[in-house]
Amino acid sequence: MLSSAAQTVEGQTVTLTRNLGNEFELLVEDGNEPEVFSSPREYARWFAAMLGADPRQLTTKAGAVSEFYASLIIPAFWVDQDNGWTNAYFTPANRNFIVDQRQEVIRFLTGLPARHPFKDKSDYEKSKEDAERVEKLVDMQRFVVERLRTNGQLVDGEESGLIERRALIQAELDANGQTIEAVRSVAAFFERDIGKLEAELLEHRSLAAALSRRKGQLSFALSELSGEVEILGANVQASELLRQFCSREGCEIFADSEQSYGRSLLYLKDQIKDLKVSDTDVSHEEEAVAASVATVEAQIAERHRARDGALAASPQAQLMTKLNTLTRDLVAVQVRLASYQQFAVERQKFEKLLDKREQANAAMLVARPRGGKVEADPVIDVRRQLTDAMQRWLQVLGTINTKSASFDEDFNPVIDGAKFSPTSHQSGSTRTRIVLAFHAAVLEVALNRHGNHPGWLVFDAPKQHELDQRDFDAYLR
Repeated sequence: MLSSAAQTVEGQTVTLTRNLGNEFELLVEDGNEPEVFSSPREYARWFAAMLGADPRQLTTKAGAVSEFYASLIIPAFWVDQDNGWTNAYFTPANRNFIVDQRQEVIRFLTGLPARHPFKDKSDYEKSKEDAERVEKLVDMQRFVVERLRTNGQLVDGEESGLIERRALIQAELDANGQTIEAVRSVAAFFERDIGKLEAELLEHRSLAAALSRRKGQLSFALSELSGEVEILGANVQASELLRQFCSREGCEIFADSEQSYGRSLLYLKDQIKDLKVSDTDVSHEEEAVAASVATVEAQIAERHRARDGALAASPQAQLMTKLNTLTRDLVAVQVRLASYQQFAVERQKFEKLLDKREQANAAMLVARPRGGKVEADPVIDVRRQLTDAMQRWLQVLGTINTKSASFDEDFNPVIDGAKFSPTSHQSGSTRTRIVLAFHAAVLEVALNRHGNHPGWLVFDAPKQHELDQRDFDAYLR
């Protein structure tokens, strides 16, 4: 039995097909060569890479090492219909085996280093290599960004003006659409003839190329045959010299050879004669084709002149000059905007690498053998951002039964001073609103920090959970 799901990731459709048998088997199709994973560990590494992160190895509650499986991450952006609406992050007991699992998931999505990474002797060296690798990528991307800015002579504030200019030009061109269509109609009459003549010209040129190749082949054959004639002539002369060694008068010791040479010589001369006739015929054909090419080229040039004259004489000619100028201006603006768009893309890559460098350096400090500690600033900053976002999303959802929301040091959502959990006092639509606000806050902060969030949320049947439609509509907007 198979189960399949598809999702668009950075413009590319990714389809996962899972075999629901006893053995783990999952097919990934993302536009490249299809890939089959035969173990959850392999899939976990691919899943982390798809989200833009490096694989993480975490510590289990039993003190062992574990991959950061996809099934542990997905509940942070997929709300299960049965249990997901009761808690901010829900996994079954058999899938909750990582130390501080919910916190590790939030740290992963927002780009923070793991709280309890599994360490061995090589952790520090590996993290150091990772940090150095990211540093090189940062330097390379910085060079790309600066080169684009310098070569394109990009100026801050110019892009908005270009966008306005493009809109104005496009509006004027659209307003003169009938004029453009009238001119196109005039030109189309001539373009049909020009198209036929150009097709005819292509045929003549193809024939001329074939004749040229044929002439080259004939020249080569004539050269080869002339060489054979020279060799046979030398053999005849040699026979006459050798006959002088014969003491008898009328000696015919070389008669057979002379007859053979003579027959071959006559045969080759006949071939040469035929080839020269063919060569002459090909030369005449070449001349005829060259004349046809010249004639058709002249006809095409004449039709171009006729078209230009007809366009110049049309009532729309004067306006078309202006429209052509506008079209050239529009192309120039589009090219200029493309430079800014490319710069923006590369700049975003650079900013994401800066965040990745911060993560790599923090991971290196965590793995340092002498017990180095991660600076608390990034963690405090993420908690503050999550708190601000949570409060704002609760307001968007029209939540009236809560006064404050925050996140504690373990990234637990705290509502009105108490940790939010399946047993906390909130119920009904208030609990649903808190769950929605939590997931939106994590999404927002992760995207702002260029973390590892896929950028989308999946809610299983939120309409069933006592939520006013107007509040849910406001949330979706």
